[in-house]
Amino acid sequence: MNPRRLLLRKMIYVGLMIPLVLLLAVLGMPAAPGAKGAPGSPGGVLARLREQHELSPTTLGDIDPTSETLKLATLGLRGVASTILWEKANNYKAKKDWTNLAATLEQLSKFQPNFVSVWRFQSWNLSYNVSVEFDDYRDRYHWVIRGLHYLDKGIRYNRNEAILVWDSAYFVQHKIGRSDERVQFRRLFKQDDDFHGSRPMARRDSWLVAKERFEDCLEVVDRGGRMRGSPLLYRSNPAMAQMGYAEAIEKEGTFGEVARREWKQAGDEWHAFGALDLPRTGSESTIRLNDYEPRQEERKALAAQLDELEPGLRQRLRDEKLAALTDEQRKALDTPPEKRSTRQMDLAAQAEASIQVGHQEQARRIRGENRKKALELAKQIDLIDDELHSLRSSRGIVNFEYWRLRAAFEQEADTVDAREAVYRGQQALAETDLVAAKRLYEAGLLKWRQVLDRYPQLLADENTRSITADDLGEVIDEYRRVLKLLDEPFPDPFILQDVLEHYQPSI
Repeated sequence: MNPRRLLLRKMIYVGLMIPLVLLLAVLGMPAAPGAKGAPGSPGGVLARLREQHELSPTTLGDIDPTSETLKLATLGLRGVASTILWEKANNYKAKKDWTNLAATLEQLSKFQPNFVSVWRFQSWNLSYNVSVEFDDYRDRYHWVIRGLHYLDKGIRYNRNEAILVWDSAYFVQHKIGRSDERVQFRRLFKQDDDFHGSRPMARRDSWLVAKERFEDCLEVVDRGGRMRGSPLLYRSNPAMAQMGYAEAIEKEGTFGEVARREWKQAGDEWHAFGALDLPRTGSESTIRLNDYEPRQEERKALAAQLDELEPGLRQRLRDEKLAALTDEQRKALDTPPEKRSTRQMDLAAQAEASIQVGHQEQARRIRGENRKKALELAKQIDLIDDELHSLRSSRGIVNFEYWRLRAAFEQEADTVDAREAVYRGQQALAETDLVAAKRLYEAGLLKWRQVLDRYPQLLADENTRSITADDLGEVIDEYRRVLKLLDEPFPDPFILQDVLEHYQPSI
């Protein structure tokens, strides 16, 4: 090749490389901190974009020099290395080699500090799967806490991932506060100075710590962090944890004004949750769960205004629909529900649906000067009906009405006294003091009768009724056992006969 042409080609290559190098420098130059108070460099375009969209390590969380070094050492094969470590962790778990498992998880966290699934899965693995491999509850507790520590490390590396904070709250609430070993775990948790640090002893209850972490989760969300799941659920968590705390201290023998105060706190927090502006499904608007009853009253007033525009019209429209029914449908409607055949039940349901008078239908039948107002009222009722539908659905997701009712009746003096009497009765039964147990159970059942009379909704709604029947049914079973040991008959009529109608005794 001609030497001159070769030189020219080299010069062209160098000439092309220079702008490419400059372009790469502009795009990929890393950010640099300033020295001695001087402003630092924001870096190239990519560095600024990572910072703007919170994709750089500095915006995701803490930087670990060891982790960054390991990433460079893998020469782009970090994913392969992580897969190998993940498989090694599974093998160590299968072999019950806990020391090597812990070491492997530590290495895995260095390779993938911003991979949220690693932290979530492996912390669950430690707290739920590894912990149950041990017979001694102290060893099980140790691995539950180890899983929590693993999560805490993940939170430091991923400060915008609210789901990790939520997981840590859930682990404390569920694994410490609700597991089969909750009595032992809650005691160990309260005494765990390494976990709590400077947290006051009075705040070391597992439910209160879970509540703190649920509140921390909401703070992450409110500052723009990522949360997965329905806001209805995660925004209700702090109030639910407070209810769990109030329930737990009663089960452990704390009653009186302390229990009432904690239930009142739970009720106040539940009301505050109901006052939040929450996103409405399928809409950009928001709803407040506390608004259901006021909206119902508003709808009732609008419907009354519509009826007043032409009195008797709604009934006439209903009569017209009744007249259009077949003889078989009318007969089904006239038959008492308990005496209807299967076909008659279907016919009656069809007839009931067909004779309903809609407010739009009613408004369109109004003529004259009131027609415009009637149509406007019908439109307003439509909007409220749509909101009421959303509210019913959202309240159902969190069982809003039951927990509001629960917080209300649990702070009653009679309820606290009822639970205390039953608790003392259980202690007397455990000590085989049957006479005292009988007296205490009967005192508790009498108090429960007063509570049920004051709150008839506890047995009126199907969902609430089943929960109430299960709760009190266990007490009734214990009372039956005491009477059986004393060789005394079960009272007839029974003071909680209405509860027995919805509960099948186990003995």
